[in-house]
Amino acid sequence: MTATDEPRPLTELVDAGSILMLMTMIDGTHSSRPLTCAGIDGDRISFLVDGTSSWVGAIEGGAGDVHLTMADNRGNDYVAVNGDARLSRERADIDELWSAPAGAYFDGGKDDPNIVVVHVDVREGEYWSSPSGRLGAALSLIRVATSNDPDKAGDHGPIS
Repeated sequence: MTATDEPRPLTELVDAGSILMLMTMIDGTHSSRPLTCAGIDGDRISFLVDGTSSWVGAIEGGAGDVHLTMADNRGNDYVAVNGDARLSRERADIDELWSAPAGAYFDGGKDDPNIVVVHVDVREGEYWSSPSGRLGAALSLIRVATSNDPDKAGDHGPIS
């Protein structure tokens, strides 16, 4: 599938609560982990994380070049982006992103001293999207089969 479809804003594809895989480079090795999006604002995706995790220290130490992926099987939306990560320990950032579900991850609640925010400013990315549900998937397969063109399976384009 070639990226010939219209660019779509990141905010149409990712919501607070979406699970994304964050990949960092630690000591020359790729390392990934699932994180819950705490907030999205334009081209910035933010996460509340435990600042004592070794991978967080790597970002603080300058390994801020990251890759994020998301697979939403229910909506058949898929995202892959590259960006620059930075940490914030600002109380205002934590307060803005805090939600009741975040409390499940931090024993001390919103005032847990280990909470840090990872902000990822997206530089570039792509999305893939196709009709969802059984009927949508069937129609998509029929389009591909009758046209012999895999590009007919759905939309694929850049993140705007």
